[in-house]
Amino acid sequence: MDAKTKACIFEPFFTTKEIGTGTGTGLGLSTVYGVVKQNNGFINIHTELGQGSTFEIYFPRHLSGTIHVEDNKQVQYDESGSETILLVEDEPAILELTVMMLEEMGYKVVGAKTPGEAIRLAKTYGGEIHLLLSDVVLPEMNGRNLAKNILGLLSGS
Repeated sequence: MDAKTKACIFEPFFTTKEIGTGTGTGLGLSTVYGVVKQNNGFINIHTELGQGSTFEIYFPRHLSGTIHVEDNKQVQYDESGSETILLVEDEPAILELTVMMLEEMGYKVVGAKTPGEAIRLAKTYGGEIHLLLSDVVLPEMNGRNLAKNILGLLSGS
């Protein structure tokens, strides 16, 4: 990509598509950029005109709970789950598909289409919720604020 295009790629409605073609919304890279920045990361872009581009995404290293394994030792992971996941996704098809895939892996999934519904479910759910899996961009509030609200509920704050 040229320098002019590179300077605009993270703008919300920027697109290189022809006007009137009906393809592309221009939100993809701005969404990626928002998620990366919200999690204290950064993106490096390497590009050569006519040759292609490479995007490198970096997040801070998380050291809590690190497991050290001796060299040459096999580690077995149980790939099936048994925990309960509160899944929040405002796109019905994605919610349905994700619920189905997680349940096939053994998880109990409580699905919600909105943050308000997720908060109500977190208040009334009879069991323990082990994980909140949320879209970042949602109606009513973003995923980070939703997580803070639900953590407050579960911790009694």
